[in-house]
Amino acid sequence: MVVGPRRWGGMWDALPDAARSIVKELIIHGPQSRTALAKTLHLSTGSLTRLTKPLVDAGLLVEGEVVHDPVNGRPTRPLDVAAGEHRFLGLKLTADRVHAVVTDLRAEVIAGRDEAITDRDPEAVCLQARRLLDELTGGLPHGPGAPVGAGITIGGNARASTQIGGEQLVDAPYLGWEQVELRPLMERALGVPCVVKNDVAALAHQHHWFGPGRGLRDFALVTIGAGIGYALIVHDHLVAAAEADLGMFGHMVLHPGGPLCPEGHRGCAAAYLSSWSIEGTVGQALRREVGYDEVMRLAAAGDRVCLSVVREAAQALGRLIAMVATMSMVKTVVLAGEGVELARIAKDELGQALTADRRGVPGSVNVVIEADDFREWARGGAVVAIQSFVTGSD
Repeated sequence: MVVGPRRWGGMWDALPDAARSIVKELIIHGPQSRTALAKTLHLSTGSLTRLTKPLVDAGLLVEGEVVHDPVNGRPTRPLDVAAGEHRFLGLKLTADRVHAVVTDLRAEVIAGRDEAITDRDPEAVCLQARRLLDELTGGLPHGPGAPVGAGITIGGNARASTQIGGEQLVDAPYLGWEQVELRPLMERALGVPCVVKNDVAALAHQHHWFGPGRGLRDFALVTIGAGIGYALIVHDHLVAAAEADLGMFGHMVLHPGGPLCPEGHRGCAAAYLSSWSIEGTVGQALRREVGYDEVMRLAAAGDRVCLSVVREAAQALGRLIAMVATMSMVKTVVLAGEGVELARIAKDELGQALTADRRGVPGSVNVVIEADDFREWARGGAVVAIQSFVTGSD
């Protein structure tokens, strides 16, 4: 992954770590009294007052109406972030489309749009991103709706590569990109600090701060669709992994007698779960081309061929989730991606396979199925920009 600079401007750049922790806590968990904040962050009330006063004076934090403090029962005015005062652009680049959202400081989507990529040249994609930004914000580069930062997410084999002149480079074969200095290109086009990350990692960060992983110190994310993705949060931090290591996840063998994948593996996760594999298997049986969405519709309607393939895929997914949970020892696995509909259609088969591979203990893993919306991936881009903005770190 490639990470943008910490050049947000204003007092944000000068905030001490303790103050950033206060802002982070309020963003994730909502309004809190000063007493509760001090207790959570292990600060004295005096230190908390000293740290929050300039933030309130600058309008970064706001005070709510008077309520009774749940900790000591005294009247208090809870603190909260001025979420609507800061906006962020999130981009998700696929092989043929760019998905864009503008969010507030809590990653609530204010506006969104997606369109086909008309030219895969990196500079052309960056200019297209700028046009989308203008459409979403009314074309005001410094107006109230303009973002203070942007996050760009890239899937597949996007990775940090050899450094030239201190700038990290990105490879994205599905876009025909090799050794592209994407971050400075995007910063010139968008006019704001940018962060560039792997899309699955960004989605994991989103779920950790604002999704089903909020409040959890440990959980795993598994994504299914055109590719098979994996991310792991342990002790509140994303486990760093090389792209080569992550690429192996989709080729873990689930059944040695299963179908073949293009790399010659028999019965790997990609052979069972990728959208192209499911389309190919059903298409061969029906003797015609068929799209993933059509397979899901037919399976939900009870078509025997489609339902059989979907059930087999769900069983494989259950085994994969069991492996993840057993190896990482997490108790929650979030399932996302454009292919998650199969998990809904064949939820029973998924659960049965998961339980069988967890020594027959039902409910030992909480599986959360998320929406199959590419704008959620774009929202992940906004989240990594928010995180860099708030924490001042990569």
